[in-house]
Amino acid sequence: MTSVRLPRLSSQSVFESIAPERLRSLLMPFQDFFQSKQVDISDPKALCSQAIVGAIMQSDRDTPNSLLDAVCIIDEMATQVAVDQLLDSLSLRDLRLTANGKHSAADIMTAAWLYQREKLLKLHAHGRIKRCRAFDCFQSSQPTVPKFTLPKTEQVRLLERDLDAWFVERSRGHGTRVEIFANDTEVEMSIRHGSLFRREQTLDDGVFGSIAYRPVQCDTAIFQRSLGELRLNAKTFKEKALYCRLIGKHCFDDENCFPVGEKYTLEPLREYGHSSLSPGDIVGVRSVRLVELKLEDSEVLEAITVRKANDLFAWAEHHNKGIHKNRRMLEATFKMCLIGRKAERVITIRPPNVAIYNRGLDAAIIEAWLVQRGYIVTKSSSKRQRHEPALASA
Repeated sequence: MTSVRLPRLSSQSVFESIAPERLRSLLMPFQDFFQSKQVDISDPKALCSQAIVGAIMQSDRDTPNSLLDAVCIIDEMATQVAVDQLLDSLSLRDLRLTANGKHSAADIMTAAWLYQREKLLKLHAHGRIKRCRAFDCFQSSQPTVPKFTLPKTEQVRLLERDLDAWFVERSRGHGTRVEIFANDTEVEMSIRHGSLFRREQTLDDGVFGSIAYRPVQCDTAIFQRSLGELRLNAKTFKEKALYCRLIGKHCFDDENCFPVGEKYTLEPLREYGHSSLSPGDIVGVRSVRLVELKLEDSEVLEAITVRKANDLFAWAEHHNKGIHKNRRMLEATFKMCLIGRKAERVITIRPPNVAIYNRGLDAAIIEAWLVQRGYIVTKSSSKRQRHEPALASA
């Protein structure tokens, strides 16, 4: 038996805010399942929210996957922000709702699942993109920034086909799905595909058993228009190399558009010390502090030394100590204070291709500072010492 988390729908008031007839339409395809759990859903006016939610949250091998998909997505999307995003592309009439109706977020998302499922699934996929924070970044090899033109449906299907062929060869199943969301500054891609088959033990009413399934993996690709850069969030280096090659092939007519290479460096810390944290002439940056530095321990094989302080350079100066910049620097974390912002922005750089920080309105300021201070390797920057990828233990 598996416990399903429903942080919103587990609240009786939220669950009961869904119109009874709409809720019954959602549940009726699974009437046999609810009957097996002694839950009556035949009368929309007598639906017991506690019994229904209880049956779903304590799922077992008999729980329909399509039921879990429906309630989990509705629960996750039942927010005011998600409703506004949905209604940017759909009208209430598209959802068979009335303009003067008393509709909660859960009620609107239930209607979307029933009548505009593809739109809801796309919005859900887009939401996953926004939650990604860690990206490997690959700059374009072309002399000028490549232009992105939204591919036609048949081009997207060809991309899915080529991705599918690779995943099938790696025992990840077929059925890859690519969703593309383009705006003036970025092109975001959600890539959903199968993962390696998994088998887990189960315990149902005192009886041990097992369940076998293929999990879904959700990867993210973002093309930054002004920098001509492809950012990837995926599990393995092979997958990232695959996305670089096939996105280049199908979206830019060039398989070598995004070669795997070095994007970030920490060499400015070694070369310029505290001066490398200067705000420079980047508008909006008040100050920057180095708060954490991971270093390879040259005396112990595969060991990592971590230095932490509110301000590492100030700490080193106060204690008349160095921060061992002569060692290979694996990762650095900065805190940036921006003018007009109360909370500092946390930036983690992990050479050669990983940067972790919240992508949002301040991302352009952060990236401009990283470029000017030399933490982002550009074609115009001086040639620096190259390192092998950081240890896996980092």
